[in-house]
Amino acid sequence: MSKLFGSADLCHCLMKLGFQASKQSSSSHIKFFPPSIHKIPIGIRPFMIVQINKKQFDKHTCSRYIIELVRMGFERKEILNALEI
Repeated sequence: MSKLFGSADLCHCLMKLGFQASKQSSSSHIKFFPPSIHKIPIGIRPFMIVQINKKQFDKHTCSRYIIELVRMGFERKEILNALEI
């Protein structure tokens, strides 16, 4: 991965992939739920938690978010296009 991204970029990516954000209540994390038409594999939690207000995640965290999306059944190319990497 050549480009690192922050929480704003990740949130925009998730929105492009069809995720819906839940209401945030005084926390530095927000929960995103995938589109209802998207089938999540058994054993994978049906949401993503994003730490917000980060200008840039470290390389490991960026990779972890992408891997989590791939495990949810999204294509890596689709994810990278949504992240505009």
